[in-house]
Amino acid sequence: MAATAATPESRLGTLTAEHSVHGAATPSFDGGRRAVLLRTERLLLAPVAESDLEELFALHANPLAFADDLTEPLTDREQMRWVLQQWIRAWQEHGTGYLTVRPTAVGSVRGRTADDGTAADTTTADTAARAAARTAPDNAAARALTTRDSLLGVVGLTPLAFEGRHVLSAYWRLDPAVTGCGIATEAARAVLADPRLGARDQKVIAVTAAGNRPSLALAARLGFLRSEREAPGGRTGDVLLVRRPEDEAGT
Repeated sequence: MAATAATPESRLGTLTAEHSVHGAATPSFDGGRRAVLLRTERLLLAPVAESDLEELFALHANPLAFADDLTEPLTDREQMRWVLQQWIRAWQEHGTGYLTVRPTAVGSVRGRTADDGTAADTTTADTAARAAARTAPDNAAARALTTRDSLLGVVGLTPLAFEGRHVLSAYWRLDPAVTGCGIATEAARAVLADPRLGARDQKVIAVTAAGNRPSLALAARLGFLRSEREAPGGRTGDVLLVRRPEDEAGT
């Protein structure tokens, strides 16, 4: 996937300040709603925007990004355009939503971590290909994804009515070329920790395939527990994961 010439900061247009995970929100390019720009040690997270369409479509059309999932990759750019419009509307209406994940600097995304939840076996061609990307993050594909403005993935939270109450639904999808670098863990932890996005005060759920071991391992690291209740959507093979707000933790 080709990187654009603009930096993550310039692509946000009139955003006037950057924030740490716990920084104050500043109204700006979003027309007065709560602007959210998160920076971690290696990553910059920003609300999805129309200008992200091509990169988001490339990610969500990549079969390897869905190899452990029951969801099918997209086949039409207009599908992604419609989905992106819903994501942008969530930010406009609720002040929370999905964020793109990009490196803070060239070469900041390097090396395999032991905390990545990668499955140990490589019994199929697809799994072997994913393992190669995960264990060799310095290959050409990975280097191409660590330029200044590369899209590494998407994470975030959106409101959802579930079992008669308001919860937040978590989402993460990572480019397979950088899986194994701890990117999803670092990005998702930043989202869950930021007080502006609501995870401290509300229950957060996630839905993933029962056989998606990398996703289940990530969810466990983030504090999600598997529930025996039926997952939203009722799709056979999905499991429900629940993360309680801080004021309920330990009770």
